[in-house]
Amino acid sequence: MAFHRGSYHPIHVHLAHAQVLSRNRGAPRPSDVGLKDTVDLGPLETTELIMRFDTYRGRYVMHCHNLEHEDMAMMANFTIV
Repeated sequence: MAFHRGSYHPIHVHLAHAQVLSRNRGAPRPSDVGLKDTVDLGPLETTELIMRFDTYRGRYVMHCHNLEHEDMAMMANFTIV
């Protein structure tokens, strides 16, 4: 899974933890080591993540943890089959 944003966004996927594989096609930051509940995405940054979706088949929700985005219920969902 890859994310790309134009401004700062802390990205959170419900029911899954992520491991950062790369940032801007380069090495992850030292702070990216280990499993993450939320991944910070900087301005104009691309982040590649790997996640396991082996405990639940169905719809997952992801959203940004910026307060104004949470308050406006700005979420997306995707389905694991």
